[in-house]
Amino acid sequence: MMSSEGMEGNKRQVQKNFGRQALAYNANCLLADEGNLNTIIEMANVSEDDSVLDVATGTGFLAGALSKIAKEVMATDLTLEMLYQTRPKTKGNTSFCLADVERLPFVDDYFDAVTCRVALHHFTRPEEAIGEMQRVCGANGRVVIMDIISSEDDNRREYHNKMERLRDTSHVKQYSYSELLQMFGSCGLKVDEVEKWSYHWEMEEWLAIANPAEPGANEIRRMMRESVDGDKSGLGVEIRDGKVYFTYMAAIVVAHK
Repeated sequence: MMSSEGMEGNKRQVQKNFGRQALAYNANCLLADEGNLNTIIEMANVSEDDSVLDVATGTGFLAGALSKIAKEVMATDLTLEMLYQTRPKTKGNTSFCLADVERLPFVDDYFDAVTCRVALHHFTRPEEAIGEMQRVCGANGRVVIMDIISSEDDNRREYHNKMERLRDTSHVKQYSYSELLQMFGSCGLKVDEVEKWSYHWEMEEWLAIANPAEPGANEIRRMMRESVDGDKSGLGVEIRDGKVYFTYMAAIVVAHK
């Protein structure tokens, strides 16, 4: 269990890292995937009458897509530099708020849909964050969370998370699919629909986005290559023509109160 001081320290690390990485994340092909964005919007059943909250919006790809359909969009993030990248992607129906997902500054039951895309693994108190999303979502609303999921095997999951923490010091934990569903249930949400996605990465491109210091990057390179035998990371690592490739699995979960 992380101490309160550790949790606040991690949030400061999130702000520092993502402030530095905002431009790189703005060019991230995974985050810009239009097919994935459209799938999330369809699963969330967003309409032109809806007020939608996008938490931990990052560089705002989802907020931008939502703003083309919803009546109004509120985009929040812990990092100001990320919100600067969000604004150009959105229409005039979008508002912006610097906010901590674990203490959302909104009244209960306000939004028709609450979305969160590829951010849960940075939250120090993920159940509190999901609970806050549930709180501000209306009685007939939808909470939609997408994140990368890790192996159900404890050893593989820890191996994977060690590499993630070396790559990005603000990383907390990549959860297994079963852990993710359990958090929804513990927050009083009922899961309606799940869709899984896979993303294929070349290791050096993936490293370049977060741009970790060389000692950490070299350790990741070593661990990736060593994980080929027995799939130690659960990422299906392969080496082809001298390059290292791996596969991220992601889940989109739609739930209601």
